[in-house]
Amino acid sequence: MGLCQECWRVGTTFSDKLLRVAHGPCDCISLEDNWLHRTVYAKAMAQNLQRLLGRHANAIAKFPEHPLAKVLPEVLNDKSMSLTQFDGKVTCKVGGSSPPFPFPSAWDYYAWASSHKVLANIRVPFLALNAEDDPVVQVLPIEAGGNPYVAFAVTEKGGHLGWFGKVQATGETRRWVSRPVLEWLKAVGEDIVVRDRQIKPLHVVDGFLKEDGRDDIGCKGVEGGGHVVGVEGEEGLFAGL
Repeated sequence: MGLCQECWRVGTTFSDKLLRVAHGPCDCISLEDNWLHRTVYAKAMAQNLQRLLGRHANAIAKFPEHPLAKVLPEVLNDKSMSLTQFDGKVTCKVGGSSPPFPFPSAWDYYAWASSHKVLANIRVPFLALNAEDDPVVQVLPIEAGGNPYVAFAVTEKGGHLGWFGKVQATGETRRWVSRPVLEWLKAVGEDIVVRDRQIKPLHVVDGFLKEDGRDDIGCKGVEGGGHVVGVEGEEGLFAGL
């Protein structure tokens, strides 16, 4: 869903950026028409999100008045939660810190986040990747709204956010999706003439670096570090979730 939102942002706000790469856009509401998505993947993804919240439960509990802290016990204790139920209790409420969040329901959130409807508006080179055997996202807007800026690539294999393969030299399981992405980046860098772009000034607000006109989003460096728990080495039905 986050990558779907990235596509949506490119189609609505990022006309001044050089290029963008994202997992393929989709109609989020249509996902619920897929039996496998509803009964298998949606529950597996919800369980992963529950585990993620569980790992940070102590930190969340330090802010008892926060909407996430209030629903945390209910979310963690639900043993059969679906992705739509999780999004209805968590994502649509605390998925963003500024409007249009919060949303009344998961369905309102899905309608907003569905990126297929903004493909025609993209005005930077944009690569969208999907796999033909993706068991979750099966409705692909491959016509890309007739937009010449959009390269919509569909690989024969790859699953849902997978693209796993064996490294012959080591036998390790690794993602191979970087290969077509790098090929596309090379082609864009060599063959596309970039017009002069107006760079927006940056300013610091409360320690956050922000672009002029984008007070809703910013970044800042933090001290220390952490360990990112990934799933690249996992195999089987839920690899990549």
